[in-house]
Amino acid sequence: MNLSQNSKIWIFQSTRNFNSEEITEIESTLDAFMQEWNAHGAKLTAAYAIPYDRFIVLAVDENVEPASGCSIDSMTRIVKALEEKYNFGLLNRMLVSYKIEDEIFTLPLNEFKQKVKNNEIPEEASVFHNGITKLSEFEESWELPLAESWVKSLLVIS
Repeated sequence: MNLSQNSKIWIFQSTRNFNSEEITEIESTLDAFMQEWNAHGAKLTAAYAIPYDRFIVLAVDENVEPASGCSIDSMTRIVKALEEKYNFGLLNRMLVSYKIEDEIFTLPLNEFKQKVKNNEIPEEASVFHNGITKLSEFEESWELPLAESWVKSLLVIS
């Protein structure tokens, strides 16, 4: 994304990878939305990405024009429409995704925490932090090794 490092971001994760037809539709929907996205009539400088064919990351450069409550609501409606059509789990904030080698797994938060506590997720797994809100954080720490991630406090040190 070619935006300021201070740009505000939103990350939506799917419970599974998008297939090629879904990616085409997501891109088409988001391209059209980005052309119209505004805050109180001022066009927003925004971009999106679809990392790993599984996440949708939307960003607004608030140095140019800040997102308003109405503009965030319109973004949520677009994501909700995709969710209703495909049932991706995009709006479920109680899910956690992690990656082992090239495979991404998504679990309910309580199940994920239990697996971490039971040492059932290997140390080489990387964990996605979908609660971050700045582009700089996304680029630096969205995906981190388990022991460096937001979940490190759950690790049982033996």
